[in-house]
Amino acid sequence: MTQIQGCPEGLPRSPREIPFGELVVARAWKYNRTPHWVVPGFYLGHDEHGHWLHQPSGSLVARPGVAHLAETDALCLIPHEGSWIATLYSDSAEDFDVYIDLSHQIGWQPMKSGGWEVNSIDLDLDVIRSHSRGTFLDDEDEFEEHSASMGYPDDLKTSMRAAASELLEQVASDAAPFSQEYRNQWLAKVASLVTS
Repeated sequence: MTQIQGCPEGLPRSPREIPFGELVVARAWKYNRTPHWVVPGFYLGHDEHGHWLHQPSGSLVARPGVAHLAETDALCLIPHEGSWIATLYSDSAEDFDVYIDLSHQIGWQPMKSGGWEVNSIDLDLDVIRSHSRGTFLDDEDEFEEHSASMGYPDDLKTSMRAAASELLEQVASDAAPFSQEYRNQWLAKVASLVTS
């Protein structure tokens, strides 16, 4: 494993066994290896789609120069394969229902102080399902700008566009794991997490 400006490379795509309720910090970077969003959460388990985290309201969500407390609870899904990380909401106060970050080099590592960290490189494009706007692809302008300024390889740009197109179809058709019905089993585990 090598590090460039603090961004880990060569991390395994799957973690070792993680206990229920363990701290997992989702740490995103940009393609030029500068830090992006950091969001803490707690491990709920895994299924055929990936690893599920609970990111509770009140958590400090931060990136360089910006920080806020999460206003609503969320589920975060780190897939076993694929170039994305999804945040799924269930609070009617939140306009977003599904927010998927197209991502690269997703990998896990244990933290020295305990818990786990899942790192990824955020590649700008977002597939979003919003209560007010429906399902759409966001930040295409940022993707084009960063493609030029950060030097995204052509094959990476092509694969991100293909992944975004596939995810748009899945989210628009309310396919699992993005449907509320599918999420309910993981939301039920959140209640156990809070009371344990």
